[in-house]
Amino acid sequence: MLSLRGYISSRRLEDNNLVDQSVQNLIIRRACEKYGYKYMLSATEYGMMNCFLMLNQVVKDSIKGKNDGIAFYSIEQLPKDAKLRREIYNIVLKNKKKIIFSLEDMVLENKKDINNLENLIKIKFLLNYSPKTFDI
Repeated sequence: MLSLRGYISSRRLEDNNLVDQSVQNLIIRRACEKYGYKYMLSATEYGMMNCFLMLNQVVKDSIKGKNDGIAFYSIEQLPKDAKLRREIYNIVLKNKKKIIFSLEDMVLENKKDINNLENLIKIKFLLNYSPKTFDI
């Protein structure tokens, strides 16, 4: 059975939500069970904005064979910088590891999955600029 290391946030997500860490872990655990992965306790990212020290460590641990991939709570935990996101995807997938995004119910296993994820991120970004209400 493949084992995935959880990755949770201690700061607000990109959508400005602050989700309790116990809830994040519960969502990740359920996603791992759904896909048949063993859940390894989560690494918690530091609270500073744009800090990804723990994410980098989880990626390194995956490459070293300490786990079979990463179980994110949400895509909202990814870096804003598309280049940094692509580096993470490519390193993990090049080493035949898995990435899941528990809240969005997504699994990254290949380039097509990456393109679908990046399209979703672009849509979420554009929605920030769309009107919230319409005057009729």
